[in-house]
Order: sequence, then C-alpha cells, then structure tokens
Amino acid sequence: MSRFVNGLIACANRTPLAIGVYLTSVLASALGVGRVEQWGFGDSVWWAFTTTTTVGYGDLSPTTVPGRVIAVLTMFAGIIGIGVIVGRIAAVVIRTHDDFTHEEQEDLAADVDEQLRLLRQIQRDLRTATGHRGAASGSSRARG
Repeated sequence: MSRFVNGLIACANRTPLAIGVYLTSVLASALGVGRVEQWGFGDSVWWAFTTTTTVGYGDLSPTTVPGRVIAVLTMFAGIIGIGVIVGRIAAVVIRTHDDFTHEEQEDLAADVDEQLRLLRQIQRDLRTATGHRGAASGSSRARG
C-alpha cells in the first residue's frame, strides 16, 4: 500500500486524529471559500460546517467557479470525515459493551471444556449402568 493510504488508515483508526483532520478541513474550506467569495470569517465557518455535515441550509452558497470547486471538495471531506468519526465512535461503543475480554474468553473456554468432560463422564456412566446395551435393545424395551 502507498504511504498516503497507510496514513489515511492510521488517521481513521485514531478518533482524536480523525476529529483534528476533520476540523482542519473545515477551517481550510472556510478560509478558502471566504477568500474567494469575499465572505466574513464567521459566515465562512458557518458555511463550512453546514456543508461538511450535509445540512446545507442554503443561506450561503458559493457563486464563483473556484468557490464551487471548494464546495465540492468540502462536501467530500465532510462525507468522509463525518463517516469516519461516527464509525469510530460506534466501534468504541459496540466494543465496550459486547466484546469479551481475553480473560473472559479464557474462562468461557475452560467452562466449555469442563462441561464437555462432564458430558463424556455421564456417557461413560450410562454405558456402564446399562451394560453397554445399544439403542436397539433400548428401543425394543420401549415397545414391550
């Protein structure tokens, strides 16, 4: 894989870094569109946040070609950024509540092994108690 892809994966796997990259892209978009469209800083940041979150109220929209190019890039950055952040938060919540720790997995495996050992002992005891009679003799007794 390329260094760029590895960097993206590393960023996506670290929630604080992903949030930082998202906020940086919002700020860069705001500065770029503010300069091209001659908007104030507050309006530019407002536009960048509403665009990256796909809300897009429509109160501000770029009218120049460079402004629209920045808008398209901002939209993609928002879709990817918000998707990564929500995915990371969901992964943490799901992992926190559903995953077993290593120790819990070891305990469960030991319990299963013990239950299997007891089941085999019960089978041996039953065979001994019934004198090794098979299923056929058991079924004929049931008919009689």
